[in-house]
Formats: sequence, structure tokens, C-alpha cells
Amino acid sequence: MTQKQIERKSLIVSCIVNLIMAIGGFWIFSITNIQALFLDCSFSMIASCSCLAALEISKISNKKTKNYPDGLYFLEPLYSIFRTLLTLVLLFSSVARTAKAAWGYFVYGVGTPLMIEPVIPYEILMCIICFGLSFFNRSQSRKTNDSSTLLATESKGNFIDGILSLGVALSAFLIKLIDINGSLGFLHYTGDFFITTIIVLPAIKEPISVFISSFRELSGGLTTNQELKRTVFQFVEKNLSGIMTLQKCDIYKIGMHIKVYIYITNNIDYKKIQTVKRNILKDICPIYENAEIVFCEW
Repeated sequence: MTQKQIERKSLIVSCIVNLIMAIGGFWIFSITNIQALFLDCSFSMIASCSCLAALEISKISNKKTKNYPDGLYFLEPLYSIFRTLLTLVLLFSSVARTAKAAWGYFVYGVGTPLMIEPVIPYEILMCIICFGLSFFNRSQSRKTNDSSTLLATESKGNFIDGILSLGVALSAFLIKLIDINGSLGFLHYTGDFFITTIIVLPAIKEPISVFISSFRELSGGLTTNQELKRTVFQFVEKNLSGIMTLQKCDIYKIGMHIKVYIYITNNIDYKKIQTVKRNILKDICPIYENAEIVFCEW
């Protein structure tokens, strides 16, 4: 199975599982009207819909055109950027909605007690599924030697969804233990705000890290993937040893496409270069299927 096939298979599984979670989430939200649940199920729905887009991108990204002779791999980090931006908007908008409700209770004394009974078992189940799906996508990504930007994005997204579910379950359990007529009884009315805020703050880190990584790929920055750099540099040195003097080796990654610029000294023997290039690709391609080697004069 090729790396692209592994990627597409994983995206199909993610799409189906996220859709099931989203439907279940909206059903529970319609019963409880808890905004933290709306955040959770909306996240699952976004994940399911975005998986469909990711599937299409996975199919066409390696196609070369007249205007894009290296392929359409730039669509992969572009997808990740839009996905993470949408995630961040959803996180912040959920905090804003719950803050408005909490403000209404504290200032005007208007509010409705949270219905938390159906939440705990549902969120525990969702937490298990999300972490399981995150582990699945992470393990599938490793099968592509972490070259798949799409699977990395999905794995991070599943992990965030799992954190959201875990946070809601724990918070709902704690609120259930609080006497509504006690000193902390206000949490039965405003707990939704505190739950959502506590969940969002640590969850922000993951989409931001994916955004930075994807932006670096899209803007043509050198890869920061240490395993990729170590592997490629090892093969380059091995095949150049005793034949040419290596001055510098720059590695760029755009989606699943790896482009290696090898800088060597002048007086280049082009026949030797072709031989060395074939040997390097022979070593790299079993690990990173979509690799390209470019020799440059130093």
C-alpha cells in the first residue's frame, strides 16, 4: 500500500467516525442546551466535512500540471491552515457565547440550570473514541514516515476533540456534586462558561502549532522535521562520499512532497550527478515516496 493510499484510507475512517460523533453530539446538545457540548459536536462536524475536502486534495495533490510542474502538493498545507483557522474561530466564539450567558446571570440574575445528567456517559464515550481516532491517525501517519500533512492535522484535531470531551465530562461530574442551593450553586447556571474556558485555553496550543508548521510549508521555508532531515542527510552523505564535496543540503517539505537541494563545488561531472541522484532516490523513495533531488553549484 502506497503512502497516498494509507492517507486516503485513514481520512475515510476519520470522516465516518467524526460524522457519527457529530450526530450524537447535536442530539445530546438539543436535550441539554450546554454550549460546551455544542463546541464539541461542532468540532466533530467540521472534522467530518473537512475530511471530505482532505480526501479530494489527497487524490489530486500529486498531479502535475503545466502551471504546477511539481504537483499540487501546496493544497495540503493550505487545507491545514484553513482547518486550523476554522478551529480557532470556533474555540473563541464558543467562549464568547458562554461568557454572554454568564454575564447575564451575574449582572441580571437571569439563567437556566444546566441539565448535566446525559452529558457524563456521552462525553466519556466520545473521549474514548476521539483519543482512539487520534492514535489511529497518528499511527497511520507514522506509516508514511510523518510525511502526511493531512494526517498530522487530523490527528491533532482528534486529540483536541478528545480533550474537549474529557473536560466537559469531568466538569459536569464536579457540578453534579455541588448543591444548587449552596455557596457554589451559581455553577449550575454559569458552569458552561467555566467549562468551555478551561477547555479552550490548553486546546489552543495544538491548532496554533499545526498552523505554524503548515504556513512554513506553504511559504517555502526549510523543514523543521528533524527525523526527515536526519534521514535525508544520511543518504546524501552516503552517496556523495568519495565522489563529490557536499557544501550544503537544504530540505523543503510541501505536503507529502520532499525536495532536496544539494550544493556541491564547481567542476560538476553531469554523468556522475545523474548516477548519484538515482542512488539517493533509490534510498529515499522507500521512506518518502514523493522525493525530488536538485543539484546546485556552490
